[in-house]
Amino acid sequence: MKVYTSDRSADTSAPERIKVGIADYAVAENDSTLVTSGLGSCVGIALVDAEAGVAGLAHAMLPSAGDAERADDARRDGTEAKYVDTAVPGLIESMTAAGADPSRIEARIAGGSAMFEFTAGDGGVGERNVGAAESVLAGHDIRIVGRDVGGDYGRSLRFEAATGELVIQRAHGETHTI
Repeated sequence: MKVYTSDRSADTSAPERIKVGIADYAVAENDSTLVTSGLGSCVGIALVDAEAGVAGLAHAMLPSAGDAERADDARRDGTEAKYVDTAVPGLIESMTAAGADPSRIEARIAGGSAMFEFTAGDGGVGERNVGAAESVLAGHDIRIVGRDVGGDYGRSLRFEAATGELVIQRAHGETHTI
């Protein structure tokens, strides 16, 4: 997890671009841009408190760390962003530390594709990741204001901290903003 601010002593004329890796999350302020790529079955969870100018982006791989002991282990060993159910609370906590008000946070989610044929009755990883994101966000009273989920293609994301706009580039070339 990384927390960034826009308080830079170098050239501040260009917005800061912050890369969020797989099983990672980052928090940014003001005019920074959070980016991630390679979302297949993974889910991108973009949170913003627009009034505070604080945004966060998680790139979670799996829906759940499992039981409480494994969730605690994930938080301790720095792998909390790997799981939706530990990434979201960690991201909210980091955003709050950066000045966000949890009651004003809104969400956008993307990803959760069915990248591989899967025939088990409990659904594919992508579908379960989306369900976990919806459930965990609802549990924190965070409203999802935009989504681009499912399908059978990858996505790359660009999240603008200042506006809360999530720009989605689909692998087949289509780009849109939520």
